[in-house]
Amino acid sequence: MSERLLVKEARRRAEVFKNLPKHLKTILDTVRRIDENAEAYLFGSVAEERHVLSSDIDILVVTERPPGKVLATLWERGIKEPFEVHVVSREKLKIYARRAKLLRIDEYIRKAGEDSAENNRHNAKRES
Repeated sequence: MSERLLVKEARRRAEVFKNLPKHLKTILDTVRRIDENAEAYLFGSVAEERHVLSSDIDILVVTERPPGKVLATLWERGIKEPFEVHVVSREKLKIYARRAKLLRIDEYIRKAGEDSAENNRHNAKRES
């Protein structure tokens, strides 16, 4: 792989991590269009706050819909590498919950929004 491609890929990954809440919202909105009762979780290094730019972003989608349909629809919406999407039934959620730290994506997005608003308030106070 040429150096130029490596730099381009590194920049793309940096953009994904910088705008992670936006990408997670796309994932959540997409899976809820397929199944309004679907749940989506972060797990792995991102959920454990130990990720680096070369890390995958592990996503767990809990639904009774066919995994192929969910994955194909996410792919069409631009959810590709570095996202590693696992689609499981509610029954299999228990296995993941025992073995990994799971963060609900809707809660992650909400918290990211609150943190962003707090940073904006802090910066505004500092500038005045």
